[in-house]
Amino acid sequence: MFTKHDERFDQMTFDPTLRRATIAALSKRRTIIFWCAIVMTVCAFPEMWSGKGTGGVFAAAVMCSIGLKMESDLRLLRVVERLQKREDDKTPS
Repeated sequence: MFTKHDERFDQMTFDPTLRRATIAALSKRRTIIFWCAIVMTVCAFPEMWSGKGTGGVFAAAVMCSIGLKMESDLRLLRVVERLQKREDDKTPS
């Protein structure tokens, strides 16, 4: 199921230019998702307390999980970037 995503992620991880571009783009998307999740959570509070529906609560939970997935990917890419910089600094010119 995730094989296609994993292959793209592997290719992007080994290409420094693509990795840096992905880090920048993912950071922007993560910020947008984070704020959307906050807004949806605030909007879901009245729905949650009234007990009339669960759609907003479900949407807020989905947005939070997407944000956490993006955060995980972003941290992994930043670690790879940091390790690559260390390796480049250690190699003699």
